[in-house]
Amino acid sequence: MAGPAVAGDALPEGNPRHSNNLSENERSERKGRWNVRCRPGAGSVVAMAFTKPAGSPGRLARRLVGVAAAALAIAVPGVGAAERFMSAEGGRFIDAQGRQVILHGLNVVRKNDTWGSYAWLNEDGYARMRSWGMNCVRLGFTWAALEPSPGRYNEECLRWLERNVAWARRQGISVILDFHQDLYAARFSDGAPDWATLTDGRPHVAGGEAWSEAYVTSPAVQRAMDNFFANRPGPDGVGLQVRFAAVWRKVAERFAREPAVIGYDLMNEPFAGGVVPQGTGAMMAAMAAEMNRAGRTPPIDLPGVAAMWSDKAGRAELLKALGDLDRYGRVLDASEPLYTGFDRTVLQPFYQRVAASIREVDREHLLLFENNGAGNMGVRSALEPLTGPAGRRDPHQAYAPHGYDIVTDTAAAATASEARLGLILDRHRATATRLGLAMVVGEWGAFYGDAGARPAAEFISRKFESLLCGDLYWALEKDLQDQAVFPAICRPYPQGIAGELREYGAEPRELKFHCQWRESKGGNGVSRFYLPQQYAARLDRMKLTPGRASFRVEPAGKGGDVFLTVPVTGGGGERSLSID
Repeated sequence: MAGPAVAGDALPEGNPRHSNNLSENERSERKGRWNVRCRPGAGSVVAMAFTKPAGSPGRLARRLVGVAAAALAIAVPGVGAAERFMSAEGGRFIDAQGRQVILHGLNVVRKNDTWGSYAWLNEDGYARMRSWGMNCVRLGFTWAALEPSPGRYNEECLRWLERNVAWARRQGISVILDFHQDLYAARFSDGAPDWATLTDGRPHVAGGEAWSEAYVTSPAVQRAMDNFFANRPGPDGVGLQVRFAAVWRKVAERFAREPAVIGYDLMNEPFAGGVVPQGTGAMMAAMAAEMNRAGRTPPIDLPGVAAMWSDKAGRAELLKALGDLDRYGRVLDASEPLYTGFDRTVLQPFYQRVAASIREVDREHLLLFENNGAGNMGVRSALEPLTGPAGRRDPHQAYAPHGYDIVTDTAAAATASEARLGLILDRHRATATRLGLAMVVGEWGAFYGDAGARPAAEFISRKFESLLCGDLYWALEKDLQDQAVFPAICRPYPQGIAGELREYGAEPRELKFHCQWRESKGGNGVSRFYLPQQYAARLDRMKLTPGRASFRVEPAGKGGDVFLTVPVTGGGGERSLSID
């Protein structure tokens, strides 16, 4: 299995969840807009007003906000070497201005040249994301792309990352760099190069409706992952984990001084190799016991449950039964000893090795780590905070789990269970609390234009609001703005709070929004909110406490979406903002 974390490992010299693409058309329901007057030769706003066309239904919302030009200059982070990086303190993300930040954005993951290449994406795409209120992107690359042969790094891949980071920076969007894999290797999906894919001749068996079922069915995928975690030597005699950690060192060295980068997501959805079929068997046996306890006749056993899962009608029956929250929890918990053992003895040492390699060249950016793949569906994690060489807790780290219902990547994705999703996200929050770390859910969604998915997406968004955590939707697509789930993604939220965020939430069907926070006495700065056009059109219904508090408005893009900034009062205390 993986060895202990080692600083300075010696090196010799020398599918699925996809589709991408942004719409170039404005959303059809955006019928009004902010009219903005700018000072010539400057990028700052002098005055603005929102108008709807004559004859449009509902209240004709007009609001004029006169503001000094300098005060309304659109804030885009600079690149100064002295600028603070984003940090994570007290379970919260904190920006360079000392504000609590809610990270909200999209996944942009280049899996290979035929899938997810994002050849169409340029800075205009990042400007569009900014107008949607996105303040973060999870930018993914693969091992195969960056190290096509042992010890030789692909500069074009690094330049692709640099271009995207630069575009994001200029639009005020932060970036999490993601080392991506699915089914471990490019040979099976995306991830490791062929030279690092050691299957020992095992066959690849892909079966089931969802691509991810190959984690259970493919001996080749399982053996390749096991060999990676065992640090088996590659063709040049160097351990695979050592090579992987060296790739991260290369990337971190390139971005060590980049303020737009938040940190490094160490590995996408690391799965437990040969433990996965064991864990799946434990859950199926537990499901058989649950069904028999409920009076099933004739009684069923593990092979019977497996046969049901392979049958369309049988799977529907199982999914219905697993909609019971207590039952679903007990089924997951049957596999917990296997997966928590993997976390403690395999995944934790691997993360430590990679962290040590990154820290040789970058001691400031955040290290973000995920649950093992089984945690996506709610299996509890046993991971611990990352530590440095002296065993002290690394001060710059965060938890970045993923949350998907068990119907994800199937035709039933839009029917995702609120009970199961709630359990998954509650368990992630419990883990983050145990670890004492800030949390951003690094992936969720994967609805791919499903016309019936909006209710599920809105439930998940409300859950993020209640948990006060960040989120990154999977994934950016060219037509995302036209998809049914878009209102659940492009939603109002507090981007940065000058104080401590208490609670917030939106009601997208009624276009209502509220937020409460506590300012520190004697504090300075501003709190910043994003409001989509439909909410911005209702600013005449906004209530802000204290009652005579000031606010400022600036455009987020061309469609009427805005950023609302609220200066601190200086006296501290409770603050609130609502649009009813």
